[in-house]
This record gives sequence, C-alpha cells and structure tokens, in this order.
Amino acid sequence: MRKTTLLLATATFAMAGCTGMSTPAQLTFDSLSVEKRVALTADTNSPAYEMKLNVKYVKEGSEDIRKSVNDAITAKIFNMHNVDIKMAVDSFVNENVQTYISDMLPLYEEDKRDIDKRPIYEYAADINTQVENGKEGVVTYYINMYNYTGGAHGLTQLLTLNFDKATGKTITLDDVLVTGYKIRLNELLQKALMEKADCKDINELHDKGYLFSMEMYPSSNFALGKDGITFIYNPYEIAPYALGRIELTIGYSTLEPIMKKNEDKQE
Repeated sequence: MRKTTLLLATATFAMAGCTGMSTPAQLTFDSLSVEKRVALTADTNSPAYEMKLNVKYVKEGSEDIRKSVNDAITAKIFNMHNVDIKMAVDSFVNENVQTYISDMLPLYEEDKRDIDKRPIYEYAADINTQVENGKEGVVTYYINMYNYTGGAHGLTQLLTLNFDKATGKTITLDDVLVTGYKIRLNELLQKALMEKADCKDINELHDKGYLFSMEMYPSSNFALGKDGITFIYNPYEIAPYALGRIELTIGYSTLEPIMKKNEDKQE
C-alpha cells in the first residue's frame, strides 16, 4: 500500500496589532491570524484545504472585560466556552484538518482518476472579523464566515455581537427593547421586508420565496447602529440560497415605542 504524505504548506501563525481598529473606552482589539494550506496527498496536483482566519479579540483592559468579550467571541465563532481564544483557534484548525484527512482521503484515493470529481475535495474555511462603533456606548463585532466542504456551493454567513464598551457585556434585544416587543417588531420587520422585496403583501413574499414555511422573526444577528438596528438574515434563514443575505434596518425613531428608556436599562 502506497504511503500517503500529509503536506503542510504556506502555514503562518501571527499575532499582529490591529492598527486603527481599536475602539474608544475600555475595548481595544488586537488580531489573531492564521493561514494554512493542507494538501490531501503528496501528489503535486493534490486537492487541499485552504484555511484563513483573522479573529479580533480584546487584549487589554480588566480581566473581567477581556473574559466577557473573548468568551462571547469564541462561543459565537467556534461554539467553545470558557476557552482561551488562541486555544480555540488552534483547536478549530486542528480538528478540521484531522476530519478532512480522515474523511476525504479514503474517498479521494478511489476518485483521484476522475478529474470531474476533484473539486469536491477542495475544502475552504475563511473567517474574517471586524469591529465598528455603533450606537453610543456600543461596539458591533462582525464575523464574516465562508465554509466549503463539498457540495454545490459553499456557505457564507455574517454573524454579529454587540458589546457594551464600558463593561464588555454582550447586549441582547431584551436589553434594549421592552417586554413583549416581538409582536410589534415582527410587524416592522415584515413591512421592511415587503418594501425591500417590492411586495404588497405576504402572498407576494411567498411567491418570491420569502418566508415560505415560516413567520417573520427578529434575527439573533443584529447590529446596534448609530441610526437604527440592522437585522441580518443569512441564506436559507427566511429565503432560498439564491436570494442571498438579507439585511433589514429599522430606525430608532420607528422603534421608539418599544425601546427601553434609559432609566429602564439601569434597573
């Protein structure tokens, strides 16, 4: 049996300062970057797994704030809890590489003479993060993710987290909207969707593929912007893949009746 060699090429691991990306108050972000190409066999034309990660994290500040923000980041991106962010990145890379080799190598050995099947063995993972100042006292953390593990196409997602700059706390909709907000918010979101899709009613939305087997709901991926809240729906969430990512922004003036007042937030 021919011995197969695992090639690791173009691998870099760097912790680099994030020039110009720090935010005011206590949250200052740095970057953890990884680029790795893992060839499936020793053949010169071997398919490979291309991995690119650029994960921002809080490096400075109080231990409580750093832990609060970084734990939320590792949970959102890697589904890991109470794990150091460097360990989370290492674990993600190593586990995905091991799965790629163990699952794909036996199949590729059978298919390698079929050129048409080669693309299904070209895996890719790309994670890129950004931070942006939003509503006063808030920084929004954006996670752009692309993953291809065979099939007709890869999956692109945009995930978000909103952090209180002073405390590092993750801000949820329950923190900014009054109890019972969902009914009114769903109405506003559906209206925004109809305007975006140029539809007069729910039936036209259904005809175009939106909300075909579900009702409107507020996405857990949202950005507390300077002028309003943007709700992000990734492919397949409220519409078919072909319709892409959908972003619906509701201005604070429109949301005012269901927003908590300052005194309510402090309770």
